[in-house]
Amino acid sequence: MSVRKTLAHNTGFNIAGRLWEALSSLILVPYVLAMVSRADFGLWGLLGAFSGYVALVDMGFGSGFVKFIAERHARKEREGVASVIVTGTLFYIALGMAVAGAGWACIDPLTGLFHRIGLISDDLLETARTLLQWRLVLFAASASVGAFSAVQGGLQRMGVTNLLGFCSSVVKFVATIVFLETGHGIVGLVYAEAMAFVVFATASLALPFWMLPGLRLSFRDIRLDTARCLFSFGWKAQVARIANLVMMETDKVVAGFWGRALEWIALFEVGVTMANKLRQIPVLLLSAIVPAASDLEARGAHDKLQRLYLLSTKYVAAVAVPLTAFVVGAADILMNAWMGAGYEMSAWVLRIIAVGYLANVLPGGGINIALGKGRPDIQMKTGLISTFSNIALTIGLVYAIGFWGIPLGTALSMFLSWGWFLIVMRGVLGVGPAELLRTSVLWPTVAAAPGLVICIVADIALHAVAGRLPNAVALLACAAAFAIAYLIAIRKTPFLDAYDIDFLENTLRMDKVPGFRLWIRPVMQARVRQQGRGW
Repeated sequence: MSVRKTLAHNTGFNIAGRLWEALSSLILVPYVLAMVSRADFGLWGLLGAFSGYVALVDMGFGSGFVKFIAERHARKEREGVASVIVTGTLFYIALGMAVAGAGWACIDPLTGLFHRIGLISDDLLETARTLLQWRLVLFAASASVGAFSAVQGGLQRMGVTNLLGFCSSVVKFVATIVFLETGHGIVGLVYAEAMAFVVFATASLALPFWMLPGLRLSFRDIRLDTARCLFSFGWKAQVARIANLVMMETDKVVAGFWGRALEWIALFEVGVTMANKLRQIPVLLLSAIVPAASDLEARGAHDKLQRLYLLSTKYVAAVAVPLTAFVVGAADILMNAWMGAGYEMSAWVLRIIAVGYLANVLPGGGINIALGKGRPDIQMKTGLISTFSNIALTIGLVYAIGFWGIPLGTALSMFLSWGWFLIVMRGVLGVGPAELLRTSVLWPTVAAAPGLVICIVADIALHAVAGRLPNAVALLACAAAFAIAYLIAIRKTPFLDAYDIDFLENTLRMDKVPGFRLWIRPVMQARVRQQGRGW
């Protein structure tokens, strides 16, 4: 019950905290594109992708911060927590200085290369240099506070984490508008990121001392065994980071090179941005699992880890599957309401990537549990399969069908890696693919089908409707119809059991939501009838 309540509360904090962040981002994208050109926005996406690859030089050293802080705090090893913070911070200070110095020397050759192949025009060369310089500075600075910010997650203080994220997001939102309105152009976006980082870093450096009274940090806390543990864990998790970059960032670079224009990157980026924001909704359900799994593993509670695997996948599927179906069915209406006319290509990118993200999100609970059990090799191998299949499929499909091979290759690679993951987890937790799919994924898929049909019909019928407001009204109507159809259908399936009803009613306090008891009444009556026949 304690673990269940901790997960529920932390997940609730994560959802509340990230809702504003996602909403503000979705508001800013059309605003930014109204203030700058598509070429400017494409440049922002291009350089953002390369910044992501620069971050890989740490060999995943910081990937284990949350895990090891959680484990050592659970064992009441205050010195162990201090060792992770100090060792990690000094490593990243040195690495950040080295990367910033080396990267600075590469700015002119890199921008010159983009200019020679026609991807960056003359008038954007200086802007590209400025953006890269700021990106390097922000990388070095943000990496240096990573160990301090990980304390919040390691102690499962998600309320603190999300309050800090909310404050930083507000600063970024306001600063972005101010810098764009005052004529700073696309460079204003990186200035806004810098201001948000200052707020985040200041709080992150102070919070560990508040959450861990008596915490003392000194150079004596630097320990080689801590560094070895972090490297041993991190280099395996690094493969998954590479896979995520290939999946989320490389595609838009390929799109730019394929079309020889930054505008292609902008259109691809718009579709992927919406897919990423929608992907965050089910991912939020997973964010509290790593520290909880680490705590359970430290106590040897294997049966609870198995239960956590089934339930986390089940609840993620209950959100991710219908959300994906809704996006696929109503993508044109959604894009017209969000961005306006002229983004038909972005709508199709959204559809394809959203389906792929479903296969990326569903194994998230199991991956986090594997990390909590000290098995980063599973995430590593899953990432390797995703990365190499993504590269091979993207290259092959681009030559075969052109632009659309880029998102299709990514989506197919995610399903291949998920298939392998389902098989290997049988040996780790004793739950096979058939049991997991039957328990967690089957019934949400069945229940989402009626809503998918409704959205497809509406999307086709309203294809010629112009204007954001009419499309926004249509989108809300589709969402309401989909939600009603899904809730009715899922209620009639055997998806929810007594444990789920108890979790929703007593832990998440859904009984406070009007209509909840009416919705679950047929489910409970059916359970009673089944129990009666069994007696």
